This record gives sequence, C-alpha cells and structure tokens, in this order.
Amino acid sequence: MSKNKTILISGGVTGIGAATALKFLEDGWNVSVFSNVAEHNQEFIKIAKLQGLSSRLLVLFADMTKEKELKKVVAETKKKFKSLDVLFNNAGVGYFGEADKMDMKQFDQMMEINVIGMASLTKQALPVMKKQKRGQIINNASTAAKVGHAKSEFYAATKSAVMRYSEGLRAEVAKQGIKVSVIYTSTVKTEFWSKKEFARRKKENWGGKEPVFLTAADLGSVVSFIANQPEHSVVEDITIMPFGK
Repeated sequence: MSKNKTILISGGVTGIGAATALKFLEDGWNVSVFSNVAEHNQEFIKIAKLQGLSSRLLVLFADMTKEKELKKVVAETKKKFKSLDVLFNNAGVGYFGEADKMDMKQFDQMMEINVIGMASLTKQALPVMKKQKRGQIINNASTAAKVGHAKSEFYAATKSAVMRYSEGLRAEVAKQGIKVSVIYTSTVKTEFWSKKEFARRKKENWGGKEPVFLTAADLGSVVSFIANQPEHSVVEDITIMPFGK
C-alpha cells in the first residue's frame, strides 16, 4: 500500500515529526522533512542513516514563516518523489503566560507558525494534490483547540484556528479527492515546553508529580493509521490522550 507513496512533514526532524518520519520510512514510504535549524537536520540524517532508512529520505532547510521557502519545499519533494500523497502539518510552537503579561511578539510567532505557516504550506501542496485528484492533509492540533486552560489561552487560540480552518478545508476539497484529518493530542513527552513551563505545569497542574505522557512514537503510529486508511474511508478527527497513572 505504501509503494511509491510520499509524505511531507513540517518540523519533521525532531519530536513528533521525527518519530513520524521514521515510522513512515520503516513502512517503505518516501519521506520529505524540513526545518530551519541546520543542526537538527544533520542530526536527523545521521539517525536515519544509522537505521538504514536514508535512501527514501529528503531533508530540506526552510522557514515556516517564509512562503517562498515552503513553495520550494513542495517543488523539491515533487521533483524527487514524483507525487505528494500526504502532508502532515506538524510544526508548531507554544508560549504560555497570564493574559495581562503575555509578550505579544510571542503570540505573533505562534500565529505565524501554527496558523499562517500551516495554511501557507497547505496552499502550496494543494495544487499538486488537485492535479493528482487525491491526497491527504493531516493537521496536528491539540486538545487545547477544544478546551481552554489558564495561561494557555493564546496557544489555544492558534489551535482553535487550526481546527476551524481544517473543517472548512475538508468541505472545500473533498470533491477533489483530498482528505483532511485533524489530530487532537494531549501531553506528549518531547522538548516542546521550555524547562520553566514544564516546572510550572508540574507545580500548578500536576500536583508536583509528572503525569503519564504520550510518546512521539505514539503520534507517529496515529499518523500512520490515518494515512493508511482505504480510499473509501477517512478519519476526520481523532483525539489521543495519555492513559493510566
């Protein structure tokens, strides 16, 4: 089923993106990833080579806030692998704080990457998928899109935007053979939070103890499940939560 299929993953060299990329490489997919941190790109290439998974891998340098660079990413992916079957919009940032103390530049950055960058990359991928008359967009949201929490309202606002954008896009492109899915995830063990934010959550939200976390590999498996649905079915929305004590 994965023969000659291609997935493009934003933020695909660390955390959830990297775990997803490795999962798809293991399953025989062509995988294109990018980030704007050269060191992270090189480190991921080393990991893929050590696991014997680099032959179907394309690693590119691009900034989520620069549409010209995103356009080049899609073009390079199509040039190398001849198709673009799945776009996993994974890249995102999060800053947290009280409403009257929030740095608006950080809010701007979250909007630029989490919403505008996501929509901009999708904009570049859609013409390829429309020409193919098939494809799938998978957007990584958060349970914060559905339920707001204290000191997370700015981040939640960006993820709510992802949710509504995805709903509208789904209705728009379904007749062109393009599926749109959204993953709503809770706490995942990655480097997403700063040490300061992690310590705050541990004290204020988790009673001084670390809760059960999802792993990046868990999310990779979820993306794989969605992408490998048969043509006649689509997972529109899926929520994944930690379980246990």
